[in-house]
Amino acid sequence: MAHRTFLFGTIFAAALAFAGLRDAVFAQSPPDRSRPMTIITSSPPGGGYDAYSRLLSRYMPRYLPGNPTIIVQNMPGGAGIRAANYLYNIAPKDGSTFALLDRAVGTAPLLYGEESKAQFEATKFNWIGSVMRENGMTVLASSAPVSTIEDARRREVIVGSTGPEQDTSMYPRLLNELLGTKFKVIFGYAGQPEIFQAVERGELQGLFMSGWSGNGRAYVRERMSRGQMKLLLQISSTGDPQHKDTPTIVEMVTRPEDREIVDLLLSRLSLGRPFMAPPGVPAERVAELRKAFRQAIEDPDLRAEAAQQRLAIDPIWGEEAQEIITRVYRADPALVKRTRDIVRVAQ
Repeated sequence: MAHRTFLFGTIFAAALAFAGLRDAVFAQSPPDRSRPMTIITSSPPGGGYDAYSRLLSRYMPRYLPGNPTIIVQNMPGGAGIRAANYLYNIAPKDGSTFALLDRAVGTAPLLYGEESKAQFEATKFNWIGSVMRENGMTVLASSAPVSTIEDARRREVIVGSTGPEQDTSMYPRLLNELLGTKFKVIFGYAGQPEIFQAVERGELQGLFMSGWSGNGRAYVRERMSRGQMKLLLQISSTGDPQHKDTPTIVEMVTRPEDREIVDLLLSRLSLGRPFMAPPGVPAERVAELRKAFRQAIEDPDLRAEAAQQRLAIDPIWGEEAQEIITRVYRADPALVKRTRDIVRVAQ
């Protein structure tokens, strides 16, 4: 028995020594840059976030060392919070995994606190860039009983959303508070395609599109050409020049103290389709991802494919994106509190 114990101990010690030697050798070896990488997207297949993720997955490998394959992993749930929590706490910190997250996720802890279920600090993500500076749009079925904001003050309008902290839920609450409208939000839909289907079935009367750049815009314009949809309000400071007859939220909200809230919320739309990596990724790897992101966005082939898919491109690069999210979190606490009191989910 003593001999067996001695023999086992010797073998175990040798195994540990070998493992230690193996790890030491691997640590000194250059990383295999041809290994597949992952883009996590917080939406289900079929929506704008998914389309942008797959677009970048095809072109970023051209500009990354080793030209790795990039796999898109859909991780819907919790209105994007599930994917953000995973990226921050679980995803590898070696730069092999990054994400395109819902634009509302970055400010969920700021606006909703513990109610957001966020387990991350947004400013500690490594922001790679944003494909698009966004405008939002309030879209209604043509059969909806309202055509103006004044109508929406008198009649209830039922709109759909994926989750209570999403912009698609928050903006209706904001308008109800600041403009006296009567939007009712039904959330729990998997994504924008499912919300559009619910509008077509007559289950909903419309939706707030917090992103007007993706294939959803093309879908709405096509339905408008058939007389099936109409626009009510642009969630933007400037508006889409193709829809100058649709008022913007800045035009409708005129009280200075209310405009401060609107300006804070609109500042987030500049990070319309944000790509980010986990905290703790080595600085040189973050720089590689940012450079590859920019080169991919500037690639004429990507631009041509985006135009073919009717995906708008108006990028913000990584350093500016990092500055924007930092600035948002430095907003006056009194302004943040008033904004939070208005947009928070009713208990």
